[in-house]
Amino acid sequence: SNIRGNIGFIFATNCQLDDIREVLGKHVRDSAAKSGQMAKANLSLPAGPTGMDPSQTAFFQALNIGTKIVKGQIELVSEFPILKQGERVSPS
Repeated sequence: SNIRGNIGFIFATNCQLDDIREVLGKHVRDSAAKSGQMAKANLSLPAGPTGMDPSQTAFFQALNIGTKIVKGQIELVSEFPILKQGERVSPS
């Protein structure tokens, strides 16, 4: 009952621990940023068309992201930084 969560066991009788680390290191995947974690990379929304229709401008207004309507879709007027490497990820 002490084993909980997302855990895997490796039983290796014919190799060294370094061999296991090397194989596992090849299969590391990035995951989504979660609130409270430190950002591992910079991320920003590029300026330009979003593909979203004009009825969804309230979403961007709530986040203080500058937009304009061009050819029936929302367009960001400038690049907007979302995450900065080394800073905590916020809930918004």
